[in-house]
Amino acid sequence: PYYQGRDKAVVSTQSTGTMLGGVAPIRQEYHLPKPAPGDGEKKRRHGGGQNKKRKHPFKLLPQDMMCQFTVRGEECNVLKCKKIHQKAEFMAKKGEDLGENCVLYSNYGKCIFGLTCRYGSSHLDSDFNNIVDEKLYEKMKVFEVQKTLLKELQQKLRSRKVWFGRSYQNFDENKIDYSDELRKHQKWINEQKRIRLDKSNENEPVSQPSDAPKNEISSSSLYDEIKDEYYCLKPREKRKMQDLRGKLFLSPLTTVGNLPFRRICKEFGADITCGEMALCEDLLQGNHCEWALLKRHHTEDIFGVQICGNHMIKTSKAVELISSQCDVDFIDLNVGCPIDLVFNRGAGSALMDKANRLEQILTGMVQCSDVPISVKMRIGTSDSKLTGLSLCERLKNTGISHITVHGRTRQQRYTKHADWDYIRRCKEAANPITLFGNGDVLSYEDYNTNLAAAHGVMIGRGALIKPWIFKEIKEQKHWDISSTERMEIVQRFVRYGLEHWGTDTSGVEKTRHFLLEWLSFLHRYIPVGVLEVLPQRINQRPPYYQGRDQLETLMCSDNAQDWVKISEIVLGKVPDAFNFVPKHIANSYN
Repeated sequence: PYYQGRDKAVVSTQSTGTMLGGVAPIRQEYHLPKPAPGDGEKKRRHGGGQNKKRKHPFKLLPQDMMCQFTVRGEECNVLKCKKIHQKAEFMAKKGEDLGENCVLYSNYGKCIFGLTCRYGSSHLDSDFNNIVDEKLYEKMKVFEVQKTLLKELQQKLRSRKVWFGRSYQNFDENKIDYSDELRKHQKWINEQKRIRLDKSNENEPVSQPSDAPKNEISSSSLYDEIKDEYYCLKPREKRKMQDLRGKLFLSPLTTVGNLPFRRICKEFGADITCGEMALCEDLLQGNHCEWALLKRHHTEDIFGVQICGNHMIKTSKAVELISSQCDVDFIDLNVGCPIDLVFNRGAGSALMDKANRLEQILTGMVQCSDVPISVKMRIGTSDSKLTGLSLCERLKNTGISHITVHGRTRQQRYTKHADWDYIRRCKEAANPITLFGNGDVLSYEDYNTNLAAAHGVMIGRGALIKPWIFKEIKEQKHWDISSTERMEIVQRFVRYGLEHWGTDTSGVEKTRHFLLEWLSFLHRYIPVGVLEVLPQRINQRPPYYQGRDQLETLMCSDNAQDWVKISEIVLGKVPDAFNFVPKHIANSYN
């Protein structure tokens, strides 16, 4: 199934499969005439980007859910709880199981979802009680993905009772005005004094925080009064970044770069993985969905997380919080995100036009972190503002461990070709800092061509289209993967998804949702045996064609309803009123 170089491919520019117009060269026998659009078919809108008006494909109503207190065998103490409390009633509504093998029970000896599990027949007795394999559970629980946000810390974050000692010290040393932060702590101290005074019936006046001048409040004067009630972050031993040069780096990918997908890429040979972008503000507010993005699987031996922020105070506090609570090898600052929501807040790629602020942010992150800090950027915000080169020269003195440069501007998004010559110049400017290049790598030949321009290569869309790209690079071969083997990868993703998001109805549909998002990229892969000229280029659109078998034809379809059919093969029928609209509309084809 392997093709070494181009020896099995027909290399021809005179055939019908020329590379003109951005069309991938398909062998003539697989070509199909494109059907004319039907009368009721909507015309596809020009361009691409995000489907901003899309709705969630499925929402589970409270009256169809089992109360979690009942699942745990406890009495429900929620007033006017709308969820189901009778086991028989819930089992009648739940419907048939989706399979006989629960991935949680078979792997860990215990399914925490009990009778709500859609594969519950493997671990429920006749009275719907949960069965636990104690020996297997004791053996395997050390491999469970650990929670990143403890309940106590979440409560303290939401009530703003977390003491960021190292960040405050850093702000003092750099003369950063964070008086608003201290006045919030002072307000809490005054409230506690009022409570104590009321209890003792004393009428001594208490100073109001709003009356105190900013320079009268200091972190050192407040610490002794709050240390017993606040969650005080404790530093860990400083970690050093190992040499990353020459390693294969999986890019942080919003939505689709989730933990199950990263496990797939690790199995195919990715050396470094990074979690999805997390917003500093949401992390500091204790948002559990944002903290879930920081989870690490035990197979991810070199793992980092990526954060996004627009101010030194937010990023420093977020870094101190993450490095003290999470098991990560590095923390990356996103300076490349092109979406308007992030850019208009002054974060992401907007920081490329604010060199002084960016330098201040990274310096603060390095001083407040126990783990190495890195940055990922583009070459600029537009063709007239190519600031990447000058930034690399400035940022190498901030103490960061490595830089990643995506060879496009924000204005380009993912259109046109990545500028690897500019990346090479950035590498020279950043010396001696390690620099990774990113953009347009979909084959081992693309990797070989661009490797000289950087110390290593980060792969994003190429891994989404074919996650086995890491294997091809390490073996220096094209893999003519069959449709059956591709479906086995999809099935592995589903197993990992159920293990990560859960085996109840909510977890099953969440797994389906992220599988469909991935299939919106995965279908773009063109099999090696179908191509007339190797390798496939990332910006080439295939003509209308059929695969070598029925399953391969289904998997190459760009129709979202066909992706739903694939999900039904591995996850059962979709719920009523299910409707999926992909998040991303491809606009990267010429």
